[in-house]
Amino acid sequence: MGLDITAVSKLKPVEVPEGMELYSDEYYDWEAGQPSNVWNLRAHSHFPEQFEGLEEGPHVYMGESMGHRAGSYSGYGQWRDWLARATYGKHIESVWDDIDDGGYGSPFSELINFADNEGTIGPIASQKLYRDFVRLEDIIMDEVDSWYLKQHPTNTISREDFEWFQSKYQDWKDSFKLASDGGAVFFH
Repeated sequence: MGLDITAVSKLKPVEVPEGMELYSDEYYDWEAGQPSNVWNLRAHSHFPEQFEGLEEGPHVYMGESMGHRAGSYSGYGQWRDWLARATYGKHIESVWDDIDDGGYGSPFSELINFADNEGTIGPIASQKLYRDFVRLEDIIMDEVDSWYLKQHPTNTISREDFEWFQSKYQDWKDSFKLASDGGAVFFH
């Protein structure tokens, strides 16, 4: 098991048949008969800010899509911790505390402080996250490179880990770029 990511662009709401209650047995039967490019969107109850720009319910994407594997759940957790350490100089738990104390809007906060197993990040947060990935890429890569080169007093990683971090960074950047065009990034 692990975390898979799908990014799509140009989402459009799909009309649910009149009188059908969302998330009822009848709804799930209807949903099963829809094309593969229909996604049922729900805001994550703990992270509603990331859902902005979308409405709950079924949507069809009319543009491009891409997917990537974020890794195992523990691998993704490690990658996010490295992103937090490279960005803020401290472990992810401390960054979560800062975000909970009003730090939304800081670099990568919408990704660092999000569920690690399911959920949807909408177009507004995707645009912001894409800007973060582009704007901070050189700084983040220089910092993580110093870990690989053993130039940091406490953070060290192997070449394989460094290359994996770089690869995942590009996957996430590409996903948020695509979702910035009226789309979303789905965790599943």
